[in-house]
Amino acid sequence: MSGPSEVAARYDRVSGVYDETREPLTREAVDRLASILSRNGLENLLEVGVGTGRIALPLHKRGFDVAGADLSRGMLQKARAKGLQNLFVADANQLPFGEKTFDAVVLAHVIHLLDDPPATFGRLSRIARRGIVAIVRKREGGASPTSEDRSQIRESFRRAAEELGYPLDRPAGDWRQRFRKEEEFVASFHPDELLTIDDSQVVTTVGERLTFFEERAYGYPSEMPDEVFRKIMGIVKSSLDLGREIRYRRVEQVALWGVH
Repeated sequence: MSGPSEVAARYDRVSGVYDETREPLTREAVDRLASILSRNGLENLLEVGVGTGRIALPLHKRGFDVAGADLSRGMLQKARAKGLQNLFVADANQLPFGEKTFDAVVLAHVIHLLDDPPATFGRLSRIARRGIVAIVRKREGGASPTSEDRSQIRESFRRAAEELGYPLDRPAGDWRQRFRKEEEFVASFHPDELLTIDDSQVVTTVGERLTFFEERAYGYPSEMPDEVFRKIMGIVKSSLDLGREIRYRRVEQVALWGVH
């Protein structure tokens, strides 16, 4: 598993294209999240893994008092440029806050990045007066892009790189296992509530998914000369059916622990 410095470096590298290559929560989903927080009396929040502020900013605009912590300075720079204040460079396991500082700690699509989610949640619970709120994406049963599509793009890129005499190491770890870890955590540590805030059908194509890879949006490969990268992408594009349609369900859920 990657250490904090590696995670920070990975997100620093993709901070410039992060917002353009990730699906934001819809306005309706944020409204539902805000309603859940309000009815539970959660107004003063700390978002751990705040990133570029894609959750914190719309909550702030809806009247919530939101502080943010993240390992990546690059991501926080983007959040500050959007007008967010009260941001901290900090590890989820070493936060600079006293006990019961916030109504709740919020994590949005972060659990899969934690080495030991139960231990981290234990630490976070000490600084939260009411509990912990997590936004998680349901991935089984046809939800989210299939692993086969992403793996096909990665394997096509790797084969093209080898053809050009530029062999690549495989990324450390299995990204699919990281997401399974998130699902297993939610299943094992049952939240007091698990509420769906978005369940929609997404239609895209292999070509559109490939543009994310072309932007190096997921940090792989992290280092490669631009000229070589462009040649490889040319080979990859010619080897795939760019117009092939990909359909999947996008299911976003809010899990609440200890919120009464």
